[in-house]
Amino acid sequence: MLNKAAHIPLAPSFLPHSSGTTEELHALDQEFRRFYVHRMLPIARAGIALGLVLAGIVCILDIYLMPANFVEKAMPVRIATTLLPLAALLAAMFVFKENRWLPYMIAATMFVVGASILFVGAIAMQTGAPAVPWGLMFTTFYVYLVLGLTLRQSVAVGWPIFLVYLSMSLGFNAPLQKVAYGALFLGFSNLIGTYGSYLLERNAREIFDSRRELTRLAHSDVLTGLFNRRMFDQHLRQVWMQARRDGMTVAVVVIDIDYFKLYNDCYGHQAGDDCIKRVADALASAVSRPLDMVARYGGEEYVMVLCDPTTHFLESFTRDLCQTVADLDIEHKASEAARSVTVSVGAALTESPGSITPEQLIRQADDALYEAKSQGRNRAILYRTEWGQQTTANLAAMLE
Repeated sequence: MLNKAAHIPLAPSFLPHSSGTTEELHALDQEFRRFYVHRMLPIARAGIALGLVLAGIVCILDIYLMPANFVEKAMPVRIATTLLPLAALLAAMFVFKENRWLPYMIAATMFVVGASILFVGAIAMQTGAPAVPWGLMFTTFYVYLVLGLTLRQSVAVGWPIFLVYLSMSLGFNAPLQKVAYGALFLGFSNLIGTYGSYLLERNAREIFDSRRELTRLAHSDVLTGLFNRRMFDQHLRQVWMQARRDGMTVAVVVIDIDYFKLYNDCYGHQAGDDCIKRVADALASAVSRPLDMVARYGGEEYVMVLCDPTTHFLESFTRDLCQTVADLDIEHKASEAARSVTVSVGAALTESPGSITPEQLIRQADDALYEAKSQGRNRAILYRTEWGQQTTANLAAMLE
């Protein structure tokens, strides 16, 4: 669980991601889609509700204003392909509000509604009833700007409706003037709608990315980019609860750079910051499992949470941490442990998270760290239960 910045592309795309898209980017895109649906859902619900009311009013006007032969043929079509689908979609938007398939349900319903409007227009031509052309443009406006569809989804609905309009108009031998003007206005409506949908999604992507970055910065250490202490405490509580539920072990590892004050005095604070960052990168590279994490605990001290390790793994892992930092070969002439920068590591493992608290486990890891320092530093020590209630203060006194 490394704290690295990942940004979603701000420019929406007509095309789906290629097979070469990284897993991280794919996961980020899915997170954005959930955010986008959640953000647009209220206005989409209102839009579908108003569209359902409008369709009902149109049906009523048809009954009173249109010829009987038109009403007899068109009314079943309007009910089956407009009123019922819109009503079902509105219900689905409340029941399946978190479902990732909801935008596709919206897109499919609006395509059916658009095709229905065209079919009713064909019925009007056959029966000699006056055709009302505004319904298709209204639907196009809805698809692009109201229903919360992404650019790709809205284009996949709006432009096919335009093509169906051309096909049906030519297939039913509609007057050329009517086809030309209709294609002109509907085509430009799609162009404007496409651009509007692009701007809406781009704006949503910028908001989504900014929010994620602000959250990351609030949980990060500015110097190293690792998680900060606040995030460590939060993550430890979450892992602790999961471990209690699933019967897993939890380990806390505390790492301290040896003789770091002397390093700062010898090489300067800028070199000290560079040292902290290089050690942080080395520690971060050692943590790869999803529930494990590393954080900067303050100053030259780091802390890790390891989920469900064995004692053997923990001993080997902490020894490797010492070696990993030593292999950086950062010169440290003032160190009494080695001629390069080294770390002391203390670790504590609980096999039963219900028997102690997270704070007690951290204290045990601290006890082990001070024991490592008392033995000469540049080593890793695993807390032993036979130490009993030995406190950090006791061990610190041994070093004086």
